[in-house]
Amino acid sequence: MKITLDLKSMRTPAEIQDFLKAALAFPEYYGKNLDALYDMLTQWDRAATIALALPAKPAEGIREYLPRLRRVFEDAARENPRLRVQIKG
Repeated sequence: MKITLDLKSMRTPAEIQDFLKAALAFPEYYGKNLDALYDMLTQWDRAATIALALPAKPAEGIREYLPRLRRVFEDAARENPRLRVQIKG
């Protein structure tokens, strides 16, 4: 399964977290932070490739957040053999 997450129009970390919760069908108890994201991704139980489409010129509100988000996805993919991550942008 391939999941494309287009974050190009996102402007805040909260907006990104709300989008990820919906797009990845995370449960209601999802904490909407990077630690919770890592936990959900390392527990991902289906084979999947997640393609992250990142903005070339991110909004000021997420400039520092995007590298950390990217690192969470990459670290989780190293930890979880069912998960593969592609970064675009």
